[in-house]
Amino acid sequence: MHYTYAELHCHTSEVSGCAEVNAVDAVRHFKESGYDLVCITNHYKRSIFWRHFEMGAPFNETVEIYLDAYRKARAEGEQIGITVLLGAEITFDSCYNDYLVYGLTEKDFYDNPRMYEMTVEEFSRFAKQKGLFLAQAHPFRNEKTTRTDPSLLDGCEVYNSYENNNSLSLIWAQENQLVPLCGQDYHHREEMKGNKTAFFDEVRDTNSLIKQLRSNNYKIIINN
Repeated sequence: MHYTYAELHCHTSEVSGCAEVNAVDAVRHFKESGYDLVCITNHYKRSIFWRHFEMGAPFNETVEIYLDAYRKARAEGEQIGITVLLGAEITFDSCYNDYLVYGLTEKDFYDNPRMYEMTVEEFSRFAKQKGLFLAQAHPFRNEKTTRTDPSLLDGCEVYNSYENNNSLSLIWAQENQLVPLCGQDYHHREEMKGNKTAFFDEVRDTNSLIKQLRSNNYKIIINN
């Protein structure tokens, strides 16, 4: 069987200030490490859009900067043979938690400005209307992290290589019938653990990614 080996949680330095690897180098690193797909899930929160608030830049101009990292990653992926999909890690103004989102298009970022001003409940309704996949990232990261009402979510990250109590996350996912996700939360080259989501079928776009997640058509591979 040929799996589609995927990374579902990757940051790049162009947007996420906590990351040290740029979009092109990150995609190359995943290709070299045996991946077929990587989701660029840069932080989407108020502080990322400081140019709009503090310098008066047009909001669309700031969105261009946000999306440019994904576009660079996608172009590199097309050159070297690895699929690059657009995702986001959203932090809402009203909540400390982080949420992984798959299914947003570039147009959605322009048409729905300042999504971080939504509450989790509002965004969950928005996600359901648009067929997005919404998951809580690293739900047991630290004492500030709280668990979201599971009815608002599709899944949660049960393996996070960066910082999380993965055992408690797995139990929480199982107890609440949430789709379990694996993410390296990639920021630095030395953090590459090689953990993978291995889809049983080919995944080449966001629609097929969401379909495979919802149908549990994958397994998680952890390199201890």
